[in-house]
Amino acid sequence: MKEAKAALERNRQGTDRALPDSSPKPLADQNIWVISCLEAGEGCAAPAAGAKEAGEAIGWDVTVFDGKGTPDVYAQGIRTAIADKADGIILDVIDCIAAKGALEEAKTAGIPIFAFYSFDCDDPLLGEGGQPLFDAELLFEDGQTWMQRVENVQAKSVADYVIAETEGAAKIIQFTEDELLVTQHLYRGFNQRIEACGGCEIVAKVPYTLADLATGKLQAKAEAALTQNPDANVVYSPYDAALTLGISQAVTASGRDADLLVTGNEGLSANLAAVSAGKGQDMIAGAPARWVGWAAIDGMNRLLQGEPQVDAGIGNQTLDASSPSMPTETTFYDGNIGADGKPLQDYEANYLRIWGLS
Repeated sequence: MKEAKAALERNRQGTDRALPDSSPKPLADQNIWVISCLEAGEGCAAPAAGAKEAGEAIGWDVTVFDGKGTPDVYAQGIRTAIADKADGIILDVIDCIAAKGALEEAKTAGIPIFAFYSFDCDDPLLGEGGQPLFDAELLFEDGQTWMQRVENVQAKSVADYVIAETEGAAKIIQFTEDELLVTQHLYRGFNQRIEACGGCEIVAKVPYTLADLATGKLQAKAEAALTQNPDANVVYSPYDAALTLGISQAVTASGRDADLLVTGNEGLSANLAAVSAGKGQDMIAGAPARWVGWAAIDGMNRLLQGEPQVDAGIGNQTLDASSPSMPTETTFYDGNIGADGKPLQDYEANYLRIWGLS
């Protein structure tokens, strides 16, 4: 309990670190393709927009391809990039396994592949024998990969919040979606921390599919789970879209909104608004939306020049009703903020400086 409360206070302050202090001079005239998981979703579109802005700032031709949330379309985008003789491909929230054949073709064509918020084909949840296809990926503190970050930091920050806010007496309805590797890693990290709580328990697991998000079936599943578990005091969602596309509506309709602690991740615009209003969601474990796109361009530049990847400085921050403020310069979470809601660091200005553009 004491450990969870201490972690929560650190996370409320934010754990972003120093920004990179040097970079190789950007190569000129690069043709870079960003394969975005779903441009209709802010969690994919904002990082893609950040990458396009950053790439164009250094004179690169950056094409954002909308993967439309479909593996076949991801593959189409990668193959179109190959045909366009891309100098590099950036994967925006697309797992290797979802486009393995096309990525193998890109490797054969000698096109470097950089990924963020994505899992490679050697991910342990896929079993043994998978071969990695990413040439580089976004790195975090102490060289942590996204997989390590998700389980050891992101997921556990949510668990610490739940433990601290319920005084170690959480009764959790956990919504589970196993089609994405990120959700499976989030569950592993969250559940490991909850098991160590002692007085906390998962009283119900509610499976849903990505199709349930599109068809509106998730809200009915959430309503049923709330009815069947009247003693639950926590609702766990693996990502923000599941809240805005059904779970939050079920919580507010139940009449139990004030009694339920509803967790979220990312910090997309609609979710920040919900937490600010205290309707259907109570906390955010922030993941910066636009910053990662800028960091990806820096990472791709290093990759193209055979330079090692560096810690981008991206940490996390827990936002809730007890936070000093909510972001005031963006509608979505995009890095640690202070009590005035303004960013504590200017990553854009820093990248322009180390790229020799300011």
